[in-house]
Amino acid sequence: MEGYGETVRSSAVPRIFVARHCKTSWNLERRIQGRTDIPLCEEGIAEAKANCDLLRPLPIDRILSSPLARGRQTAEIYGEALGVPIEAWPEWIEVNMGEWEGHTHRDLSAREPADYDRWLADPAQVPLSSIGGEDVGAARKRVVGALCSLVGRPERGILLILHKYIRAILHCAILDLPLSRFSHEIVESTAPSELPPLGVERLCQ
Repeated sequence: MEGYGETVRSSAVPRIFVARHCKTSWNLERRIQGRTDIPLCEEGIAEAKANCDLLRPLPIDRILSSPLARGRQTAEIYGEALGVPIEAWPEWIEVNMGEWEGHTHRDLSAREPADYDRWLADPAQVPLSSIGGEDVGAARKRVVGALCSLVGRPERGILLILHKYIRAILHCAILDLPLSRFSHEIVESTAPSELPPLGVERLCQ
């Protein structure tokens, strides 16, 4: 399991594990998905089933996912394998990428000006609201609020099924990193990792 190397934890904070949803056809084509509701492809379903072996040793009592199909389907496969309840929370939905949705990374990077590349380098500098999307500040506020609502929950551990950009935004918040580090926190792997409990406590004080 991927991790951050931090082991000290408070009993008030359940262990929080995060994993990216498994693959869709648009992932394979490197298309921006955002809020476009694409289900898992056959490869993604097989990937989720294989990942269950990574999850079984973890103390996961509940799974929370994005309401989008790719998140819910991943959560359903994991929930059935682990025998734990799942819930879809609207707060975990991916960033609305506006007019960029459906385009490939290559297409967007070839545009002049290359606003997509500028957004990846520092999303705070490119307001997605100008293309019908969601600004990163609003996305950060909702995911941090959802995370902090988990403090004091009775579960030993909770698994969050997240999207690529939401996970990167959450990592920056947890680790107190500037958004200029955003692209470095993007994780392509769907393997689980554990959020550092002291980082969660600092963020939610």
